[in-house]
Amino acid sequence: MTGSLPPTEQRNPASRGLGELPAAAVIALMTAEEHRVLTAVEQATPLLAQAAERIAAVFTGGGRTVFIGSGTGGRIALQEAAELPPTFGVPEGSFLVMAAGGPLMGPTAITRNEDDEQAAPRALGALRIGPGDAVIGLAASGTTPFVRAGVRAAAGAGAWTCGIAHNPGAPLLGDGELGILLDTGPEVLTGSTRLKAGTAQKLALNRITTAAMVLAGRVAGNHMIDLTGSNAKLRARAVRILMDLAGLDEPEATRSLRAAGWSVRAALQAAGPLT
Repeated sequence: MTGSLPPTEQRNPASRGLGELPAAAVIALMTAEEHRVLTAVEQATPLLAQAAERIAAVFTGGGRTVFIGSGTGGRIALQEAAELPPTFGVPEGSFLVMAAGGPLMGPTAITRNEDDEQAAPRALGALRIGPGDAVIGLAASGTTPFVRAGVRAAAGAGAWTCGIAHNPGAPLLGDGELGILLDTGPEVLTGSTRLKAGTAQKLALNRITTAAMVLAGRVAGNHMIDLTGSNAKLRARAVRILMDLAGLDEPEATRSLRAAGWSVRAALQAAGPLT
């Protein structure tokens, strides 16, 4: 029976005695299995770079990127999209999430049922997603009807599309223009794809969006230059960024940022060429 199941549903031979282990051994086993995550992400580097290049082009062209996921994939997508405005100063609405998985998904959950094949196409249609936009679908199994229907609908509307899945040959990998396989194998806890598969999804989205924002000019050196100092911690960080990039001392950087409303980009532009 196990051999006929996709890897994400198979029992992991290394963890067959999981239920009898002490806590330290459970954690050690999980840590030992994590190597598969980094290997999977590393092997997907060329495809992740393609996705980043396309998302950068969509963003700089004024288009929108929509992440579609269910369960863990939806929650990871929600976290990723939520962190992009404070990190890179992206406009609201440039990165969106459509998720299935129940009431805990938050306001972006458009259906509780991951088998719903109508919800994502309907929502994409309401947004008028089309040429110039991008849609990335995440599904550990690569078979989730909600995600697959959304990616196919977006492709039919002319958007650039990508599917990310964890089982070789998963249908989602062929639904879009680009398919990214993150082959993380069976989970320590059988079928619990919030573990290795979820970690790989988080790493993949981090890489795609960060590389895209680098290409879009939202990074100088290794600093976030569209940061706004909205609290004490961020103001201190903004001062350090300006000191490093513009060669100012701390009082000069602080004065410049205050004059620029604590916008790092505006303060850098006022300071002149970077050092």
